[in-house]
Amino acid sequence: MRNSFSLKFSFLVGILTFVVAVIVGFYSNSISSKQLEINSGESLVKLSKRVNEVLDREMLERYREMRFVSTLPALTNENSTIEEKRELIQKVKDNYNHHEWIGYALPDGTVEVGTNGYLEGKNVKARPWHPNGLVAPYIGDVHDALLLAKLLPNNSGEPIYFSDVAFPVVSKEGKTLGVICTHLTWQWTRDVVRSIQKEHGVEIFLLSKDGMILVGPNNTERSNISDISSNVAQTFNTKESIYKIINWNDNIDYLTASSVSNGFEEYKGFSWKVIVRQPVNEAFKVANENTSKILVISIVLGLIGAMIGIFISSLISKPLNRLNKIVENITNNEDVKFLKDLPNDEIGKLHDALENLYNSLIIESKDKKEAQNKVKISLQIFEQAFEGIIVTDKYNKIMLINNAFTDITGYELNEVYGKNPSILSSGENDKEFYKNMWNDINENGKWEGKIKNKRKDGSIYEEHLKISSLKNEKNEVIHYIATFNSGF
Repeated sequence: MRNSFSLKFSFLVGILTFVVAVIVGFYSNSISSKQLEINSGESLVKLSKRVNEVLDREMLERYREMRFVSTLPALTNENSTIEEKRELIQKVKDNYNHHEWIGYALPDGTVEVGTNGYLEGKNVKARPWHPNGLVAPYIGDVHDALLLAKLLPNNSGEPIYFSDVAFPVVSKEGKTLGVICTHLTWQWTRDVVRSIQKEHGVEIFLLSKDGMILVGPNNTERSNISDISSNVAQTFNTKESIYKIINWNDNIDYLTASSVSNGFEEYKGFSWKVIVRQPVNEAFKVANENTSKILVISIVLGLIGAMIGIFISSLISKPLNRLNKIVENITNNEDVKFLKDLPNDEIGKLHDALENLYNSLIIESKDKKEAQNKVKISLQIFEQAFEGIIVTDKYNKIMLINNAFTDITGYELNEVYGKNPSILSSGENDKEFYKNMWNDINENGKWEGKIKNKRKDGSIYEEHLKISSLKNEKNEVIHYIATFNSGF
């Protein structure tokens, strides 16, 4: 009779626990699925903004490169020879692989010199970059390779597109001598977009302001986004950063997000739009997996409920109350005294498990505090170090500096963030010096030596510089770390 009651009671508790767990589980799953959609959508929006930011920063760098080239004596000196001009632009192209063609054109539109001799003697007055570049800096949006299409090699087999950057060349006397222009290869843009989409397992479309696909997967380039999905063209016809679940022309639902380029600093941008999509079944894979786990969890909770019923039906109230008191003390952060007189049964084991858990949490809490203290100490060491410290990403773009860096160079973080450390170059170290330095870093992972650099105020100083590369578990460089001090 007693056993029968125990079984019935435990069965009832198990069933009730199971039902409640299923209801709560599915309700929680519904809420978590909605939150997952929001989080995933916002994540794709951030990713689209990241793509725009990378592209805008790269275009700004190309803009600044050509602005610098336009001021060099080989161009601004009226007495410079054609060979001096040709040597200059060829060196720029050879050292910066983003430049597919660089040319210098006279005011009448005649190309005086061009890299590899391309277009020399041709008249480019009808090209937008020439008349615009004569009067002001000019950045031209993406276009086909017109005059150069048959001259340039095309190993990729993909269409050749350019974006133009042009500057007027003005003598010291203020006379406009010509226009220096670069045709930027479009392959670097493809490489950036494809690298990011491979990293995140998504598909990325880069659109011009009129909706033409500049970079896209599966041979979609030069198509209009409306040809790929009329729903996308209508829904994302806005400059706002948004996300939606959209059915594309392949009849697959995608979580889709977009953002529009706003340019960066001097580069005002072309209102390029980045659209990122991910199949819904991939975006919400975790939520779908959780749904199947709910039944398993509910069964487990039902069994636990049955065990609790057995305990209760066996009238083991006293040890349970004593255990309850221990739990209350733990919850209220009061003194906890564990029991020594419990038998080695289920209650005793539960008591021991609780004690072990409590002790492990105490240890974990101490370890966490120690770890936090170590982080604080590391940050203090970084900020208070007498040596200047620079941390860059794998592309050698500055991410972090310490106070000593600012004290030595005069630059704040907002002035150097995202820039190459070469902004400190004094120009007194030749190319062979830097070539040897980077050979050591790439081969040995580090370099050390003396170098002359320039502060923000223009003053030259000598420093002892150490550079090392930081690699991940795949032996890929993820950061460069440089330390230096002045006064040598």
